[in-house]
Amino acid sequence: MQEVNGLNVEVKGESNTIEFDEETKFLRSRIMVNGENNTIILGSALSYTNFVINIKGNSKKIVIANSGKNINGLKIVSIRGEGQIVSIGDNFSCGGMEIQMNDENETLTIGDNCLFSWGIKARTSDGHSIVDLSTNRAVNLPKDISIADRVWVGEDVSFLKGSMISSDSVVGSRSVVTKAFESPNVVIAGFPAIVVKENIKWDRRRPSEYNDGQSE
Repeated sequence: MQEVNGLNVEVKGESNTIEFDEETKFLRSRIMVNGENNTIILGSALSYTNFVINIKGNSKKIVIANSGKNINGLKIVSIRGEGQIVSIGDNFSCGGMEIQMNDENETLTIGDNCLFSWGIKARTSDGHSIVDLSTNRAVNLPKDISIADRVWVGEDVSFLKGSMISSDSVVGSRSVVTKAFESPNVVIAGFPAIVVKENIKWDRRRPSEYNDGQSE
């Protein structure tokens, strides 16, 4: 096991690549890899706190781009299957998120300048099979998850397989996203989530601060 700036790294297997910015501060963070031909690339950030990657299997890839924000409580787990990909864009910030990818070849993508709260979960598969008795085939196959640029996600949101959020959108707290939302500039919320408001954008400033800025 190797420790650099608070990041513990444990690797078992051959031809694995792990790259990270050694100037970035890590606190209570760990990477565990057991397999071959896996790639992990972490860009710079203000800090990574309670950050965990746990990979078992082969040919998996996790890439997090540079961020000028804090990335807290991000946990990425892929302990079954082969070839999964996680891609997170520039200036991602997070209070707490768990990503589970445990089937085959799924991809989870998060775009640039996304703001994620805490208690968020994303699952690209159900983990176990639902079988059609007439065909004896599993019907709940894994599906990719895609979240576009400039998406704000509230606390305790769940993204299930096949979820898609378009750009400049907001996902309300405790929503359960079960499908693709192709229209940008919307607020979605509910269980299951639906569009509740259209023609919006969002801003990191407080509402009163934002309005004061518009009146100047």
